[in-house]
Amino acid sequence: MIICTRNSKILATSVSEKLEFPLVVPNVRQFNNGEICVSFRGQINSATIIANTETDSDWIELFLLLDAMKGVKDITLCLTYMGYSRQDQQNQNESMAARMFASILETTNISRCIMIDNHSEPLIRIPTQHISARTVFERDIADKYSSDQVVLVSPDLGGVRRAYDMSRALKCEFIICNKAKTVFGELKRIDPIGSVKDKLCILIDDMIDSGATICHAAESLIRAGARGVVAYCTHGVLSKGSIERLASSDISEIVLTDTLQKDIVFPSKIRKISIDSLLVDAIRCIVQPICCVS
Repeated sequence: MIICTRNSKILATSVSEKLEFPLVVPNVRQFNNGEICVSFRGQINSATIIANTETDSDWIELFLLLDAMKGVKDITLCLTYMGYSRQDQQNQNESMAARMFASILETTNISRCIMIDNHSEPLIRIPTQHISARTVFERDIADKYSSDQVVLVSPDLGGVRRAYDMSRALKCEFIICNKAKTVFGELKRIDPIGSVKDKLCILIDDMIDSGATICHAAESLIRAGARGVVAYCTHGVLSKGSIERLASSDISEIVLTDTLQKDIVFPSKIRKISIDSLLVDAIRCIVQPICCVS
């Protein structure tokens, strides 16, 4: 069966319907001081949890759910977005949150993980399948644009591999942007490396948080002669002020996936496409062999 946290119900419903698996939504009770208690009814032997951990409270809910499921023999955790994954460097006197949360997950009875376009390679000692939204992006781009008219762009060095692989699949050009920061770590400028004159530039990234990087990249591409800019990003974190920044930017369309469930009204230039088919395929590959063995 499929079990979901409160912030992943829409995606989990779609996945459960496609798989024809029952969907279980745990009961989450809240005490007066804000503490929550997670429980569910019935006997469960095998389940897939669909969750994202964007916020601190999301992590707490997931940990309590896993504790409530400590008697379940086989658990697949589909973590559509792993919060704190950007804190993946070990610096002196500084927290390394990505490793810390991975260590906590290792203490639970999770059998395996599925992760989608994680910001960094998670340091987790549980069998993990990494899947990318690039296939759904590639289909969408191929349906809308001619390969000889577009250039795929990585807004920084961190996303080079993702954008390069997509450009090969789509048989189109590819460039990167050089991101310069001040001594205080603030974004100073972004310069495209390569020609974009009279081309439609498609920015590819794993997430949009504040929107500063992708908006600055779009400005630099337009200044360099691009005839337009669109963006494809897996995770729409969209922190405070980002929606307004994106709405007033030079980007004509922003395409996001539904890894994060947001209860907000998006401006017309933001479009969402689902990764439910990717999860369905990944879960089938896991569940079918287990069913054959049992």
